[in-house]
Amino acid sequence: METPSGTTATLADEVRAEADRLAAEPGFPAPYLARVRSAAARLAVTEGVQDDVRSAALLLEQQAVIDVEAPVASRTLPQRLVKQAVRKFIGWYVRFLGHQVGILGQATARLGLVVAERLDRMEAEQSAERAVMAAEIAALSARVAELEARS
Repeated sequence: METPSGTTATLADEVRAEADRLAAEPGFPAPYLARVRSAAARLAVTEGVQDDVRSAALLLEQQAVIDVEAPVASRTLPQRLVKQAVRKFIGWYVRFLGHQVGILGQATARLGLVVAERLDRMEAEQSAERAVMAAEIAALSARVAELEARS
């Protein structure tokens, strides 16, 4: 798509450059932006970064459901009857075991989500601290350059 100022790539480059310029300003809300980016990343359950803890935990939460009713369909009546009898005799045990495994999966997924939340919070804090430090270093560099220019 062509724009009045050039190509779409040029417009995207201009937007990126302006965003970078605004992010470098001292009053830029870096912690808020980090929280927004973290929240937006959570919306993708199975997409995005493959080593994301939150995505893995959400995928585990989805997959932790266990179907405890074994299928009894068969081509012949005797096979179907045997399957039904076996399901009836051990079904209570399979349901109990499946329920316990499902609970373990849900608990593991909750643990993963708690860990992901903590990691997101720590990464946002670290990102904000880096932005503040970078701004302070830039200000100090400018001050040193100004002092060197005076002498």
